Amino acid sequence: MTAFRSLACTALLLASAATHAESVALRAEKATAGIDPQTSMRYVDVVLHPDSRQALADFTRDRVGKRIQLRSNGVLLSSATLQSPLEGDSFRIVAGEHGFAGKSADEIARGITSGGGLTVDDEGSTPGDFPTRPTKRSTPSPGA
Repeated sequence: MTAFRSLACTALLLASAATHAESVALRAEKATAGIDPQTSMRYVDVVLHPDSRQALADFTRDRVGKRIQLRSNGVLLSSATLQSPLEGDSFRIVAGEHGFAGKSADEIARGITSGGGLTVDDEGSTPGDFPTRPTKRSTPSPGA
């Protein structure tokens, strides 16, 4: 009976965690690839659209001390433990030991700006585990 109770509690905890998993779609105004001259590490600098800046800040504010993942076109770009909310207008993604899942920094930057965008979600989730909450789209100004 104790083993069954433990199994039931584990199942409830996993179901509870799954219902709290969330993903947020982000839009970038600009994504630029580069190579750090001192370390030779490849990176992508991302400047977020204003509505995505707030969405990222809101998403990360409640997750300080927890791990999140950043993806573009289904490619896992980064997984990190948040030390503070991400409230700025830009950030840098540095390729890990194995790069960007076999893609170049230029390919990642092009994918981000050509409509692939970015998603940020809770670590341990995979794309499609839960619905993605899009950021608000602003209406482009005439001539934009």
